[in-house]
Amino acid sequence: MTTFRPLIGQALWGLARDRTVTLMAALFVILVLISAWLGWSATTTVNAIYADAAKFLAASGQPVPPNPVMETSPLALLRNLSIYVSLIGALAASVTGFRLVATDRRAGVLPLIGSRPLDTWTYAASRLVSLALAMAALVALAAAVSVMTFLILPGLVVTSADWLRLTLFFVLSWGFVMLFGLVALGATATARSEPAGVLTPVSVWLAVTFILPALTGNIHPTAAINPVSALAAAPDTAFFHVMGSLFGPLSVAESYKFLAADLLRFLPDGILSRGTVPPLPALFMAWAVALAFALRGLSRIDLTKIDFDA
Repeated sequence: MTTFRPLIGQALWGLARDRTVTLMAALFVILVLISAWLGWSATTTVNAIYADAAKFLAASGQPVPPNPVMETSPLALLRNLSIYVSLIGALAASVTGFRLVATDRRAGVLPLIGSRPLDTWTYAASRLVSLALAMAALVALAAAVSVMTFLILPGLVVTSADWLRLTLFFVLSWGFVMLFGLVALGATATARSEPAGVLTPVSVWLAVTFILPALTGNIHPTAAINPVSALAAAPDTAFFHVMGSLFGPLSVAESYKFLAADLLRFLPDGILSRGTVPPLPALFMAWAVALAFALRGLSRIDLTKIDFDA
């Protein structure tokens, strides 16, 4: 324990000083703020239009329909947040996982760590905990902005059930971004060069985010960044039935978006996941595989080598 805690502190301090990680985190927070602003702007605009329309209808003696803002769940205002998590959040996790190991390998820190009375499993556990804490901090920032949005928006009624759904959404988001961080940890620990260490997790991110949705549901890249279009039903053809059966369980970005849409209550009626495995079990299986990959790579890292090619 006396060695484990300093390892975590060293890793987190290194991330805090890393400009690339800081830039990715700042970009993610900015997008979360934009998502909150979009929700605020849409709500205030609809409320203003409804107020004017209600006055006109009341003055003309016509019945006043209910406010459309009150007819939908307030959580749906954060629907863009699911896209930002799957795009920038997952990419930030990939960069963070890469930096946690690449910095040690490049700076020659591994032999210093290896000179202490610890084994590679202790080092592996410290990097896993550091990644989990870093991603928890990132998601917590998004959660804080979202909560503040609901507290300052006028006319929104957020029930205890809504708060629970919102909490589960952020837990789901933490687990989703951890997938890519774990892949980055394992890939960087086993890579023979620094470019290979960063290209592997980024390639996985690109495949999961854009290529697999195109194969399983005919989701174009532009539609993949729309929270509603990304949930469109796949064409009823033999090709997409086969692709959905083969690659649906691997398309974890789609699984995340389906679960996020359900939790935030903007999932269209009648829309089902495209894979043969339900979204939540598919994510659990992907998480288990990513964790095993990270542990395997980190536990086999040579604490005597100075650099990637040493």
